Amino acid sequence: MAPDPPLSFEQALSELERILRALEDGTTTLEQSLAQYERGVALVKQCHGQLRSAEHRIQLLSGVDDSGNPQLSPFEHASAVESPKPAEKRRSRKTDGELFG
Repeated sequence: MAPDPPLSFEQALSELERILRALEDGTTTLEQSLAQYERGVALVKQCHGQLRSAEHRIQLLSGVDDSGNPQLSPFEHASAVESPKPAEKRRSRKTDGELFG
């Protein structure tokens, strides 16, 4: 029998939440609790690996410098970046000589 394909990050988190609720409600036997705990640990490791992989991909997309060091830059969401405001035009004050001159 072929092993099950890995769950998506979101699916793994959902299963972890289900396991946590089952362990917290206290209706499982000791053996069931241990099996659920073991499954939870495996899911946490899977999620951690997926997060590490995503972080690595982000670093690769950010580029590297001439020495091969990653060029890391903070993620800036479009809604968090302010668009530059046009400069206000300053009205100059005319002197009496310019007004009547």
